[in-house]
Amino acid sequence: SLRVMLRCLIFCLLLPGFLFLPKVSLGQKENIDWKKDILFLKKELPSKHVDLFRNISEKDFNRMLDDILRSSESMTDLEIRIALQQLIAKVGDTHTNIELGGQVFRDGMLPLQLYWFADGIYILHTLPVHKAILGNRITSINDFPIETIVDSLSTIFVNEVSGYQKNFIPKYLTIAAMLRKFGFATGENFKLGLQDTSGRTWYYPLAPAELNRRNREVLMPDSLNLILRNENAWFDVQYLQDDSILYVMYNKCWSRELALKYDSDAENLEELPSFAEFEAKVLKMISTLPVTKLVVDLRFNKGGNSQQGKEFVEKIATIPAVKAKLFVVIGRATFSSAVLNAMDFKSKTNAVFVGERAGGTPNHFGEVKSFQLPSSGLKVSYSTKYFTRTKSSVNTLDPDFPVDFNFSDFIRGEDAAYNFIRNYH
Repeated sequence: SLRVMLRCLIFCLLLPGFLFLPKVSLGQKENIDWKKDILFLKKELPSKHVDLFRNISEKDFNRMLDDILRSSESMTDLEIRIALQQLIAKVGDTHTNIELGGQVFRDGMLPLQLYWFADGIYILHTLPVHKAILGNRITSINDFPIETIVDSLSTIFVNEVSGYQKNFIPKYLTIAAMLRKFGFATGENFKLGLQDTSGRTWYYPLAPAELNRRNREVLMPDSLNLILRNENAWFDVQYLQDDSILYVMYNKCWSRELALKYDSDAENLEELPSFAEFEAKVLKMISTLPVTKLVVDLRFNKGGNSQQGKEFVEKIATIPAVKAKLFVVIGRATFSSAVLNAMDFKSKTNAVFVGERAGGTPNHFGEVKSFQLPSSGLKVSYSTKYFTRTKSSVNTLDPDFPVDFNFSDFIRGEDAAYNFIRNYH
């Protein structure tokens, strides 16, 4: 039924990355030699990273790492992990991180799935017993304003890229251990400050519990708009005849062709979508249909390999038949190679950019590798290349026309970015 289909789609909707984090069994404090791990990190990360000290001096990095080492005896394992990630965030590379590990989740998670809309952070999923709080905006946790909590959690992430933070902070807001570490909770009891759509404010008690695909209650919008219906497709194209708009969704910088080239041993390669076939279809539609506006949507594209997108942009830019106004839609999940392709549009076309600030930056680190810390086994990811796509000092990719995504748009099934493009003259 339509309702079942909507439930399946809305489960993955809008919330990239680890929607539901793995359940981890309770256990005693881990026996980790943090001195060994920190000294290993101090040696290995600078030697492996392409340019670790581009945004932070080597002296400051080592001083802060030494401070963590000196304090480690009096810190919990979680405090050490977070301190290390806070330091690594100062490197200014969204691809370089240290995993926090299973301990973060051992004390449980609040059974909430959240999304940060332009008008606040709202509850989209929870357990059936808490159904009454679906669609409410969170204003506080344990009487701490949500803005205060967000400020603290922001220290874990590269602070220049607000789109990136908006993508991940809602996930961290549900981690009980994280809230306790920053002083916003003690024990097992949590009190949510809420505001419903009528403006009524109220409080709701909540305890950590497991939320998964089988036991969730999902907030159902009136309908799903075009982009949300196709969010899980790697690429999609539709001609919207009433508006004479050709709408291209480019959600993944990967394809059968790239897999054959770079991962030829992978299973089921022939089942992967072909970008060559998709590209041919798009170019044919451009040349044969009465298109007045061509839209390329990168809002859900978290990256991969930028080469096929670069060549696609070049073909669009050189086809004489393309007389349509070109729009590129970006958002908080536009990241890594997708940002490089967005910059290709900027340099090679006269595209109008619409949407939110991107989750990545025009010039950024990439081509990620990783190593493990010897005692804790935690994975440290690091960049091996720096991509330069602009000589400007700007460190964000902003749209020409910012378009907010409000909770009311979500509920009505509206796409404010599409409405803007449709009415643009």
